Amino acid sequence: MISSRRILSEFRLSTVRATLALLAGATALSLLFAGAAQAEPGAYRVLLAEPYEAAPLRLKAQIASFPEIAAIDTVNTGEVTPTAAELASYDVVVSIGDSSYADPEAWGNSLASYVDGGGVVVQAGYDSWENEQSFPGGRFASGGYAPFIPGNNGNDITSLGAFDASSPLMQGVTTLTTEDNTEPELSPGATSVAKWATGKNAIAVKGHVVSITAFIGDDYGDEGIWSGDYGRVVVNAMRTLGRQRLSVVNSNPLGGTVTSNVGGINCGATCGSIFAPGTAVSLVAAVNPGFAFAGFSGSCTGTSCDLTMTSAKSVSANFTPFVFGKKIKLDRKKGTAQLTVYVGGPGLLAVSGKKVKTRSESASQAGKVILPLLAKGKARSTLRKSGKVKVGFSLAFTPPGGVAATQAKSVTLKRKLTPKAGAKK
Repeated sequence: MISSRRILSEFRLSTVRATLALLAGATALSLLFAGAAQAEPGAYRVLLAEPYEAAPLRLKAQIASFPEIAAIDTVNTGEVTPTAAELASYDVVVSIGDSSYADPEAWGNSLASYVDGGGVVVQAGYDSWENEQSFPGGRFASGGYAPFIPGNNGNDITSLGAFDASSPLMQGVTTLTTEDNTEPELSPGATSVAKWATGKNAIAVKGHVVSITAFIGDDYGDEGIWSGDYGRVVVNAMRTLGRQRLSVVNSNPLGGTVTSNVGGINCGATCGSIFAPGTAVSLVAAVNPGFAFAGFSGSCTGTSCDLTMTSAKSVSANFTPFVFGKKIKLDRKKGTAQLTVYVGGPGLLAVSGKKVKTRSESASQAGKVILPLLAKGKARSTLRKSGKVKVGFSLAFTPPGGVAATQAKSVTLKRKLTPKAGAKK
């Protein structure tokens, strides 16, 4: 039996269509399909699709409260049908069945292609109603993508009953209530995640598709139609089933590159990739001469980075420069030298070598550091006898929590000889 609420929905939607047709003719997709702002690196983009002119703003506000959400767009699928190419830029598409789709077959084909490409679909409400105009058709229906076989719209007033507390989809979900809902059966290969207190199906998952039998649109301003953690279910689905973005931030590309063992990251140039859920990714930093690796930050900390892509992640690679001054200052009276080194941040500088004494100096911040260079052993004796000696040395710089990097250099130390007593002038 079709509810009076659904009949009202059909009437209002047909009225809207007629009015739009009279005023503007065929409405262009670009006018009705809200353009998406570019997401920040590592963040999620969400599309809420409902065949009604009023966008699902309550659900939108719930989802927007999660910090990893960068953009949420809406589309009225009662007027236009987004293509698979248009869906591809989103991390999750929420298809909220309300009333008749503009083209159920085309919408189902778009969703099927989107899922084939790794996208996540969350269905809700009358997407699982047996009215043929109210659920996605095409390949989505014929290919068995949906977790539920459409059934009657029972519209029971009920709340969350028994559910699988171990399911990633239900993490953090404590309350769900509904007044408008359907009564579908579980489809072959699907997994039931939650039931209503009435014992009827509430949430199920199959592959990359999650279906919720509750209607979670704004329902024409009726605030009492649903409540609870539906936005969290959507975000959980995106986190655990979807393609996960890894972004690498390299603020100093001259300092080095970061590469991944899978996914083709080579930053410098390619600083992000998308991975299937649960993919193990290792990042390695390669340092250029004149820089030291100060470690990773963000989703990784320290000098190594091994990730499991269970959510979108962002990692920063930190390269710190250290360079010699233009000249090495010689002290001919003492036979020593002073090294001037410029560092891009705090760390420990140390000079060492077979012919020089080991010396170190800490830098508390970016700036200039002075280190003495003194000959030792045979090189020191040669300097005293002949007045000069060539010494090679290494300069190492270690940022806090980072990896030591070295530069090699050589210099001729010079010492003014003192004439021996009795020697002819």
